Amino acid sequence: MPAIDRDKLTHYIKLVGGSVAAGFNCAISAVGDRLGLYKVLVEHGPLNSDEMADKTSLSERWLREWLRHQRAVGHIDWDSAADRFSICPEAAMVLANPQSPAFLAGGFDAVLAAAPAVPKVAEAFRTGTGMSYDDHGAGCACGIERLSAYSKKTALVKDVLPLIGGLGESLAKGARVADVGCGGALSTLAMARAFPASEFVGYEISEHALARARANLAESGLKNVRFANAAEEPLPGKATYDFVTTFDVIHDTPYPDQLISAIRASLKPDGLWLCEDIRSYPTFQENLEKQPLSAMLYGFSILVCMSSGLSAPGGAGLGTLGFSEPVARAMTAAGGFTRFERLDYDNPFNSYYLVRP
Repeated sequence: MPAIDRDKLTHYIKLVGGSVAAGFNCAISAVGDRLGLYKVLVEHGPLNSDEMADKTSLSERWLREWLRHQRAVGHIDWDSAADRFSICPEAAMVLANPQSPAFLAGGFDAVLAAAPAVPKVAEAFRTGTGMSYDDHGAGCACGIERLSAYSKKTALVKDVLPLIGGLGESLAKGARVADVGCGGALSTLAMARAFPASEFVGYEISEHALARARANLAESGLKNVRFANAAEEPLPGKATYDFVTTFDVIHDTPYPDQLISAIRASLKPDGLWLCEDIRSYPTFQENLEKQPLSAMLYGFSILVCMSSGLSAPGGAGLGTLGFSEPVARAMTAAGGFTRFERLDYDNPFNSYYLVRP
């Protein structure tokens, strides 16, 4: 046995212990998220566990342990002299405000939904075949929907679409739009609400996501939206749409080349495709150095995104960080598109491309 460096051993004990802790952290933080405890701290903090129990009608003993756990994790602050807990504005943006561009608490639900897949993922290492999104259950669709709420419900119409010259005028007059891989349809509904003269079709193959989309549509009351199960009603093979959107879709699909070609066929000659995908880089080294969430994204890839991309025979399995700009340029050109432009929009999570026939 080689000689053991005690300092390195201590380092790895702390490192792996932190990984084990992270698993518990997701579960326990998800409890706080579901019970609205972060919002209670925002609205009423600083609080001790007795005061939080009074505000929430929850068990003081459970709240006391939750508060201590959250301080140990570093999510919240503790005034030792007063024995009261609080949450700083920056942490609140990440944990308590779904309308914040930094909100990540939806990721807890996505992780918990994906975690039971570990035995199947281990088998996938042997067979090469992954799991579809629906294989993870409804919780995964809900978690992903919450993770992307700000970018789809707020930033898309307010910040991104205005970057595309003439698009707003076209949509205001009335255009035909396809939101491909629409998920829970937050993006579809945001655009439909902003442009009532246009007609929107959300395409999706996940039944769990379609259920979320239909529920969100019913709540919205909008009449210029419909949904299509793309397995039963694929994109039309002729020039139909003025505008097509995909949001974090291409890297997930088993057959991205086929989807890109289908999008090209469905677009009118002067149509536009807004392709948003995870911000990634051409090499592993660059992703380690430039993508601050690389550890989370590679983990998400194995359990969800790459797995989805390998869930059908011959799947591409691009993975969460597999659709970098050079890959996107090459694949869209191969699919029949002739113009590719990266939109000048500062977003740490996503890249936005405008692609034309």
